[in-house]
Amino acid sequence: LLAALAVGIGLFFYFKPAPDRSTESASKVVEAKVLYMAMSGGEAAAYLDQIVAVSGQVKGVDGKTLMLDPGIACRMEGEFSAPERNEPVTVKGRVLGYDDMFGEVQMDFCVIP
Repeated sequence: LLAALAVGIGLFFYFKPAPDRSTESASKVVEAKVLYMAMSGGEAAAYLDQIVAVSGQVKGVDGKTLMLDPGIACRMEGEFSAPERNEPVTVKGRVLGYDDMFGEVQMDFCVIP
């Protein structure tokens, strides 16, 4: 009986859908340059795994990835209308971390509010 209960609880948590981070509200509002300098300077703990709204200029768009200047890679959720290069934009998403190899701040679950 206990084994069946344990299996039932395990299956419940295994098949539980992941939260939709794109609908969460931003805990912080920050400029792209400030976020980039903080993450590349080792101050990642303040932003890591947080939903933030980042404002900056579009560096480029490659498929579902929107790049903000100076180096913030935002993986967009769903369909979005790609803004033009050098256009100011605000993107909301979860901060994953800083990629030393590419010199970029990585974000996912991004949307343009």
